[in-house]
Amino acid sequence: MSGMTLSENPEPIASSRHSWGDDKSLVQTVVETLEAATGQPSESLAPLHHYVDALETVFGPRPNGVGRSVAGQISFTVAEHEVVVESDGRVLVRSDE
Repeated sequence: MSGMTLSENPEPIASSRHSWGDDKSLVQTVVETLEAATGQPSESLAPLHHYVDALETVFGPRPNGVGRSVAGQISFTVAEHEVVVESDGRVLVRSDE
């Protein structure tokens, strides 16, 4: 990771908002946002499950459907892009160059 913070580069290449109550998984939201940012199909991107499964555990609703009262963000790098997932479901992708 380049050490980039959100304040250094406020404009994402692509962004979306995941709805925790939707049928679409967080993995799908992140993959679609990365595809839009990179122009690459998901098959050419690194596997994301080890990142995103943890994010769903931290930010997603509990197994009983009750939302978590967690606020924050987690970022990681994929295909030379910084991916930021915020607790409210916002997904941002920025160039890591």
